Amino acid sequence: MTDRRVARTKQALREAFRKLAQQYRFREITVQQLTAEANINRKTFYLHFESIDDLADSFTAEIADQLLDLILQEPAEHDPLNNSGVWFARLDDFFEKAPKFYTFILTSDDYSFLSRRVKRRVAAGLTTSFQQDYQLSAVDAQMGVNFLIDSTLTLFRLYITGQLDLSLPAFKQRLVTLNMRGLQGFLGDFRG
Repeated sequence: MTDRRVARTKQALREAFRKLAQQYRFREITVQQLTAEANINRKTFYLHFESIDDLADSFTAEIADQLLDLILQEPAEHDPLNNSGVWFARLDDFFEKAPKFYTFILTSDDYSFLSRRVKRRVAAGLTTSFQQDYQLSAVDAQMGVNFLIDSTLTLFRLYITGQLDLSLPAFKQRLVTLNMRGLQGFLGDFRG
Protein backbone atom coordinates (compact mmCIF):
# COMPACT_ATOMS: atom_id res chain seq x y z
CA MET A 1 0.00 0.00 0.00
CA THR A 2 1.29 3.43 -0.93
CA ASP A 3 1.98 5.83 1.90
CA ARG A 4 -0.57 8.68 1.87
CA ARG A 5 2.20 11.26 2.10
CA VAL A 6 3.86 9.82 -1.00
CA ALA A 7 0.56 9.88 -2.87
CA ARG A 8 -0.15 13.48 -1.78
CA THR A 9 3.34 14.60 -2.78
CA LYS A 10 3.09 12.98 -6.22
CA GLN A 11 -0.35 14.49 -6.68
CA ALA A 12 0.95 17.94 -5.71
CA LEU A 13 3.81 17.64 -8.20
CA ARG A 14 1.48 16.45 -10.96
CA GLU A 15 -0.89 19.33 -10.24
CA ALA A 16 2.03 21.77 -10.32
CA PHE A 17 3.12 20.35 -13.68
CA ARG A 18 -0.42 20.67 -15.07
CA LYS A 19 -0.49 24.33 -14.10
CA LEU A 20 3.00 25.22 -15.29
CA ALA A 21 2.67 23.30 -18.57
CA GLN A 22 -0.16 25.58 -19.61
CA GLN A 23 1.96 28.65 -18.88
CA TYR A 24 5.42 27.60 -20.13
CA ARG A 25 7.04 25.51 -22.81
CA PHE A 26 8.30 22.19 -21.51
CA ARG A 27 12.00 23.13 -21.54
CA GLU A 28 11.23 26.36 -19.67
CA ILE A 29 9.81 24.52 -16.64
CA THR A 30 12.32 24.02 -13.83
CA VAL A 31 12.38 21.75 -10.81
CA GLN A 32 12.54 24.92 -8.71
CA GLN A 33 9.26 26.16 -10.22
CA LEU A 34 7.60 22.77 -9.74
CA THR A 35 8.67 22.42 -6.14
CA ALA A 36 7.68 25.99 -5.31
CA GLU A 37 4.25 25.44 -6.88
CA ALA A 38 3.83 22.10 -5.08
CA ASN A 39 5.19 23.54 -1.83
CA ILE A 40 7.83 20.83 -1.39
CA ASN A 41 11.61 20.89 -1.41
CA ARG A 42 13.88 19.90 -4.28
CA LYS A 43 15.13 16.71 -2.61
CA THR A 44 11.57 15.50 -2.24
CA PHE A 45 11.00 15.96 -5.98
CA TYR A 46 13.92 13.65 -6.73
CA LEU A 47 12.62 11.02 -4.31
CA HIS A 48 9.58 10.63 -6.55
CA PHE A 49 10.78 11.46 -10.07
CA GLU A 50 14.18 11.26 -11.74
CA SER A 51 13.51 14.35 -13.83
CA ILE A 52 10.80 16.62 -15.15
CA ASP A 53 10.68 14.32 -18.17
CA ASP A 54 9.94 11.39 -15.84
CA LEU A 55 7.10 13.39 -14.26
CA ALA A 56 5.71 14.25 -17.71
CA ASP A 57 5.94 10.61 -18.74
CA SER A 58 3.64 9.66 -15.88
CA PHE A 59 0.91 11.54 -17.76
CA THR A 60 1.64 9.82 -21.08
CA ALA A 61 1.39 6.41 -19.43
CA GLU A 62 -1.90 7.37 -17.79
CA ILE A 63 -3.42 8.74 -21.03
CA ALA A 64 -2.25 5.74 -23.08
CA ASP A 65 -3.65 3.28 -20.53
CA GLN A 66 -7.03 5.02 -20.60
CA LEU A 67 -7.11 5.05 -24.41
CA LEU A 68 -6.20 1.36 -24.56
CA ASP A 69 -8.89 0.52 -22.01
CA LEU A 70 -11.44 2.32 -24.17
CA ILE A 71 -10.33 0.79 -27.46
CA LEU A 72 -10.06 -2.77 -26.17
CA GLN A 73 -13.25 -2.57 -24.09
CA GLU A 74 -15.82 -5.31 -24.65
CA PRO A 75 -18.26 -6.09 -26.17
CA ALA A 76 -17.14 -4.31 -29.33
CA GLU A 77 -13.75 -5.99 -29.14
CA HIS A 78 -11.10 -4.18 -31.11
CA ASP A 79 -11.96 -4.89 -34.73
CA PRO A 80 -11.83 -1.50 -36.43
CA LEU A 81 -13.34 -2.90 -39.63
CA ASN A 82 -16.55 -3.92 -37.92
CA ASN A 83 -16.60 -1.42 -35.07
CA SER A 84 -15.19 1.82 -36.44
CA GLY A 85 -18.20 3.79 -35.24
CA VAL A 86 -17.76 2.38 -31.75
CA TRP A 87 -14.08 3.39 -31.72
CA PHE A 88 -15.01 6.87 -32.86
CA ALA A 89 -17.73 7.21 -30.22
CA ARG A 90 -15.35 6.05 -27.49
CA LEU A 91 -12.58 8.42 -28.56
CA ASP A 92 -15.03 11.30 -28.86
CA ASP A 93 -16.30 10.47 -25.37
CA PHE A 94 -12.70 10.36 -24.12
CA PHE A 95 -11.99 13.86 -25.43
CA GLU A 96 -15.30 15.15 -24.05
CA LYS A 97 -14.81 13.71 -20.56
CA ALA A 98 -11.03 13.59 -20.17
CA PRO A 99 -9.41 16.19 -18.01
CA LYS A 100 -8.65 19.30 -20.06
CA PHE A 101 -4.98 18.63 -19.43
CA TYR A 102 -5.13 15.35 -21.40
CA THR A 103 -6.61 17.18 -24.36
CA PHE A 104 -3.94 19.86 -23.93
CA ILE A 105 -1.17 17.24 -24.03
CA LEU A 106 -2.62 15.57 -27.11
CA THR A 107 -3.21 18.80 -29.04
CA SER A 108 -0.47 21.24 -27.96
CA ASP A 109 2.33 21.98 -30.40
CA ASP A 110 4.73 22.67 -27.53
CA TYR A 111 4.00 19.29 -25.96
CA SER A 112 3.68 17.25 -29.17
CA PHE A 113 6.54 14.99 -28.04
CA LEU A 114 4.28 13.78 -25.21
CA SER A 115 1.49 13.11 -27.69
CA ARG A 116 3.91 10.99 -29.73
CA ARG A 117 4.76 9.02 -26.60
CA VAL A 118 1.07 8.36 -26.02
CA LYS A 119 0.70 7.18 -29.62
CA ARG A 120 3.69 4.83 -29.28
CA ARG A 121 2.34 3.33 -26.06
CA VAL A 122 -1.12 2.80 -27.54
CA ALA A 123 0.38 1.27 -30.69
CA ALA A 124 2.51 -1.11 -28.63
CA GLY A 125 -0.58 -2.14 -26.67
CA LEU A 126 -2.62 -2.90 -29.80
CA THR A 127 -0.08 -4.46 -32.15
CA THR A 128 -0.20 -8.06 -30.89
CA SER A 129 -4.00 -8.29 -30.95
CA PHE A 130 -4.06 -6.63 -34.38
CA GLN A 131 -1.53 -9.15 -35.66
CA GLN A 132 -3.63 -12.07 -34.41
CA ASP A 133 -7.00 -10.65 -35.48
CA TYR A 134 -5.91 -9.97 -39.06
CA GLN A 135 -3.25 -12.66 -39.55
CA LEU A 136 -0.54 -10.09 -40.25
CA SER A 137 3.21 -10.22 -39.83
CA ALA A 138 4.54 -8.32 -36.83
CA VAL A 139 5.80 -5.50 -39.08
CA ASP A 140 2.51 -5.21 -40.97
CA ALA A 141 0.52 -5.20 -37.72
CA GLN A 142 2.78 -2.47 -36.36
CA MET A 143 2.32 -0.41 -39.52
CA GLY A 144 -1.46 -0.89 -39.57
CA VAL A 145 -1.88 0.05 -35.92
CA ASN A 146 0.37 3.10 -36.25
CA PHE A 147 -1.56 4.22 -39.33
CA LEU A 148 -4.88 4.04 -37.45
CA ILE A 149 -3.61 5.71 -34.29
CA ASP A 150 -1.64 8.47 -36.01
CA SER A 151 -4.39 9.35 -38.45
CA THR A 152 -7.14 9.20 -35.83
CA LEU A 153 -5.35 11.27 -33.18
CA THR A 154 -4.04 13.74 -35.75
CA LEU A 155 -7.51 14.31 -37.18
CA PHE A 156 -9.03 14.60 -33.68
CA ARG A 157 -6.31 17.15 -32.91
CA LEU A 158 -7.24 19.18 -36.00
CA TYR A 159 -10.94 18.99 -35.11
CA ILE A 160 -10.52 19.87 -31.43
CA THR A 161 -8.27 22.83 -32.20
CA GLY A 162 -10.81 24.22 -34.68
CA GLN A 163 -8.71 23.65 -37.79
CA LEU A 164 -11.49 21.62 -39.44
CA ASP A 165 -14.74 23.48 -40.04
CA LEU A 166 -17.02 20.45 -39.81
CA SER A 167 -19.93 19.32 -37.69
CA LEU A 168 -19.23 16.32 -35.46
CA PRO A 169 -21.25 13.94 -37.70
CA ALA A 170 -19.43 15.18 -40.83
CA PHE A 171 -16.08 14.83 -39.07
CA LYS A 172 -16.96 11.30 -37.93
CA GLN A 173 -18.00 10.27 -41.44
CA ARG A 174 -14.74 11.50 -42.96
CA LEU A 175 -12.52 10.06 -40.25
CA VAL A 176 -14.15 6.64 -40.38
CA THR A 177 -14.07 6.60 -44.20
CA LEU A 178 -10.40 7.57 -44.39
CA ASN A 179 -9.34 5.02 -41.79
CA MET A 180 -11.48 2.16 -43.07
CA ARG A 181 -10.63 2.55 -46.73
CA GLY A 182 -6.96 2.81 -45.90
CA LEU A 183 -7.07 -0.20 -43.59
CA GLN A 184 -9.17 -2.29 -45.97
CA GLY A 185 -6.75 -1.62 -48.81
CA PHE A 186 -3.79 -2.50 -46.60
CA LEU A 187 -5.40 -5.72 -45.35
CA GLY A 188 -6.42 -6.66 -48.89
CA ASP A 189 -2.78 -6.59 -49.94
CA PHE A 190 -0.99 -7.88 -46.83
CA ARG A 191 -3.36 -10.11 -44.84
CA GLY A 192 -1.98 -13.63 -44.30
